[in-house]
Amino acid sequence: MSAPQLFAGEIRGVILAAGRGTRLGGITATLPKPLVPVLNRPLVEWIVKDLAAIGVTQVIFNLHYLAPAIMTWTRTTPVDGVRLTAVTEDQLSGPAGGLAAVLEHLSGAEYVVVVSGDACTTVDFGAVVQEHHRRKAAMTVVTQAVEDPRPFGQVQIDAHGWIIGMVRDTSQTLSSRIISTGIYVVSPQALQVLSDLRGTVQDLDFDRHFVPELLRRGLLVAACETSEYWSDIGVPRALLLASQHLLDTDRLSLVARPCQDTINAAAAEVWCQGNHPTVEGTITGRVLLGEDVRVSAGSRIEGPTVLGANTTLARGSVVRRSITMPNTQLPAGIFEETVLFGRHGRH
Repeated sequence: MSAPQLFAGEIRGVILAAGRGTRLGGITATLPKPLVPVLNRPLVEWIVKDLAAIGVTQVIFNLHYLAPAIMTWTRTTPVDGVRLTAVTEDQLSGPAGGLAAVLEHLSGAEYVVVVSGDACTTVDFGAVVQEHHRRKAAMTVVTQAVEDPRPFGQVQIDAHGWIIGMVRDTSQTLSSRIISTGIYVVSPQALQVLSDLRGTVQDLDFDRHFVPELLRRGLLVAACETSEYWSDIGVPRALLLASQHLLDTDRLSLVARPCQDTINAAAAEVWCQGNHPTVEGTITGRVLLGEDVRVSAGSRIEGPTVLGANTTLARGSVVRRSITMPNTQLPAGIFEETVLFGRHGRH
């Protein structure tokens, strides 16, 4: 990602990380969604490092569900040059309400980059800030065209790239099929409007409240359409596909090293993390093995697959195009195109 160089002004980051992540089922029973691993690194770590790459020196989290787990992560996983601040909400107040909850930490910032804590993306945040600055917008929404926009906030855009409305209604499909990715750049002028809205509704939303109020006041809201990778990892299938996508990008080399030279797997491209794993079974395709993985004799892995730290495959276990969470223990059986976790690979 590129650091903005065409303008002055401090950039701060906000990660909205308060939600429960219930659609991920048992995966988030004890693990908040922002800490769910992608390539065996917490999703939020990727976001923070991408913000750091554009010159952000402070990132503020809004928290609620399993807040202590994320607070522990902010204290124990330093990111060079970035101060991590956590604000815990006693009650959920909606996505825009989460941004409103951290307003006191945003005074003096010229640009605030807001990212949903469940966003797995390679969007260049620096390029978005540059576009926001160039267009002199009060707020910029990163948008993307998708096949089925109904689960997301849909965006109405005029011929000049300005947002003229947003729709969040699963019964409607706009012809453009353009959605909000939950990534925003917000100016101080827009933050003042958000301050005015704070507490007016119980579930303060970007699509239904914040953006419409900006438009009602005559402020400019820009659309910044991206073709970069973006996924809301709200369901296991999305988590699987996001992990497999990044497994095929240069991000893999940031967190792992090739190790097929010491594994008898001529038809495989094996990457490892931490101590060299114990591999006695068979591997084909591109596979990432987390720290202290054990692949027993008589087991088989077919890529693209990611095995989380301390995953164990018993004899007779076959894992095809899947991912495992840390500490997964797989018995004999076939596990295909799924997300696995726990003692018996529940999915």
